[in-house]
Amino acid sequence: MAGIILAGGKGKRFGGSNKAFRELAGKPLLEWVRERLAPLFPEIILVTNTPELYSSFPGRVVTDLHPHRGPLGGIEAGLLAAGDPVSFVTGCDMPFLCQSLIRKMQDYTRDYDVVVPRLGSYIEPLHAFYSRQTLPLIQQLLREGNYKMSSLLAAPLKVYYVNEAEIKALDPEGLSFFNVNTPADLARALKIIEKEAGGSESCRYS
Repeated sequence: MAGIILAGGKGKRFGGSNKAFRELAGKPLLEWVRERLAPLFPEIILVTNTPELYSSFPGRVVTDLHPHRGPLGGIEAGLLAAGDPVSFVTGCDMPFLCQSLIRKMQDYTRDYDVVVPRLGSYIEPLHAFYSRQTLPLIQQLLREGNYKMSSLLAAPLKVYYVNEAEIKALDPEGLSFFNVNTPADLARALKIIEKEAGGSESCRYS
């Protein structure tokens, strides 16, 4: 089973700079994500359209087969590169991934094609497990020019939505889904680290 990190965003709200390299408490955002995934998955795969920028990344680096198609294209490239029956997919800008929540989600992958968190009406498709059974639908959507992630969470795929109670039992503040999209988000993330001083026992953040 692989952990797949998507680093395809253009960082428009960071003035066009690559947010994967933005530092948070002395480490690039990408490294925060990689360190959270490394104990959980024997292989870490980075999907990017600028592989030349990641020559020092301690894992596999692959490029989209269909560039500029959003996360759907990145998931396709990651799943094909992994070759595993199931992989976990996340973004490069989510520094507070909760390992215990990911392990809990993994338990459902035996019976479902997609395992994705849902908080009320909010769904986080970039904190989810995807089986290779999703590839035919992903490729169909890409051919049709439909790049909406919501279209992937549809029949005939079997989707398990991790409910709010399950999430909050392991990650009470929902920081797993905190995205760093702006300089203000980065400042808030630093405050979270300083305040929590490592977080809870189940979701340590530093």
